[in-house]
Amino acid sequence: MTDSKRTRGLILNGASGVGKSRTLQELGALLGENAVAHALVDLDFLTLSWPRPQDDPWGGQVARENLAAVTSNYRRNGIERVVVAHVYTDRTHLDGCRAALGAASADEAPLIRLRASRAVVEQRLRARHAADAPWELDGFLAGHDALTHALDAADLDDDIIDVDGLDPRAVAERVIEAAGW
Repeated sequence: MTDSKRTRGLILNGASGVGKSRTLQELGALLGENAVAHALVDLDFLTLSWPRPQDDPWGGQVARENLAAVTSNYRRNGIERVVVAHVYTDRTHLDGCRAALGAASADEAPLIRLRASRAVVEQRLRARHAADAPWELDGFLAGHDALTHALDAADLDDDIIDVDGLDPRAVAERVIEAAGW
């Protein structure tokens, strides 16, 4: 397979605790059950390096460069779909990630936001960070409302899925439907 074959992307967006990582896993299960060659990328892991460049303190440029490299490798190895999870409040970062996926348009890599009520997010974050230092949980909870507001204000999403009351499988099925996959 050549690098010229276009790989379709799907980008999950949303605040911490809405279920991006769990949905990513469930999407992998659904795509696998349907024999769709796919890869799953939590973009946070592609930023984990130290020290970060002074002009890239959040690792966004590093993440986009790493995403382009792994997408190229996936494409050469027959991967048809790449699903990426991250938080997007900036058009430049989103466009850079779409470009890294080889997407010529939002149709080839739609941004689908998962949204949950504060009560659901708080319950999930408390469970996830039960063994962590209290300040870590407090930081996520304190930042939730501001991040949700920033996501709303950015208005980047191609679709929004409210996840309250849905199990992870149902969320993944709605994401696949919204992406037209």
